[in-house]
Amino acid sequence: MDETTRKQYLADDPPTVVPLAIKKPFEALNDREKKYAHYLSRAAWSGTRVNLRQVSPESEGIYDFVVTLQRSCGGDWKQLASKAGLSDEDLEHFLSYAAQFIGNAGNYKSFGDSKFVPRLPADKVAALASTSPEAQGFYNRIKDDLYESSSIARMHLGYPKEGHVSTYYPDSPDITQDEIETVARFLTDQQLMPENTRLRKTKSGDYEVLIASAVTKPENRDTDKTEWTLENGKKLRLVYGDHQIEMGKIAINIAEAKKYALNDEESKMHGEYHKSFHDGSMLSH
Repeated sequence: MDETTRKQYLADDPPTVVPLAIKKPFEALNDREKKYAHYLSRAAWSGTRVNLRQVSPESEGIYDFVVTLQRSCGGDWKQLASKAGLSDEDLEHFLSYAAQFIGNAGNYKSFGDSKFVPRLPADKVAALASTSPEAQGFYNRIKDDLYESSSIARMHLGYPKEGHVSTYYPDSPDITQDEIETVARFLTDQQLMPENTRLRKTKSGDYEVLIASAVTKPENRDTDKTEWTLENGKKLRLVYGDHQIEMGKIAINIAEAKKYALNDEESKMHGEYHKSFHDGSMLSH
């Protein structure tokens, strides 16, 4: 990638950062409202890793890398930069990248779906990683994907067959847009919504619809059937339990929030939300 093109993908300098002052509004709530807000916040935060995984294969590792560095220095980034031999400008560039990354919950822009890369040289990020064995481990996993990709196509999210990056179709590099749309239409005919699913094409050419849920055998399913034969003879199977750990945490916290609901409608709403994340039911959602 030439330097002119590369500049289009550099992280914002400075990034847009808006502080969220929550202390006073939270203190104005009564005890019941505080607990309600607390558990809803925990439910929302519990889905962070799912968001990261939905952006790119490396996003979760980058998140772990940034958070590990933060913990290792106790928030004293200047001390860490000094230890790693970074200049003030290098540190500013890294923190700008980290802020934009966390704000987008991934290393591709939420609006525009294009990748952004650090402004500081790779050897400076490597120097930061060397200050912590745990951070070094995460860095080793993501260093090849932290900067510009091997092709312009991979600097953008989109269909894998077209050379773009997507985690919606795991282990399915040759799945086509036509196949994806065919499965989507079939699911719609079965009154199954795709919002909490991913699609995998197996080696035999069959399809698995991965449904996000806390359990692998839910009691509340949106359909009695879990397997069909498509017109082309290929099998389509529903597989529950995608993002199982995170869905479980979300469901637990929603159940806790439900205990402090302010009225029957809120209580019913969170009962349905619990079914959605626990059992993978989009109808409940």
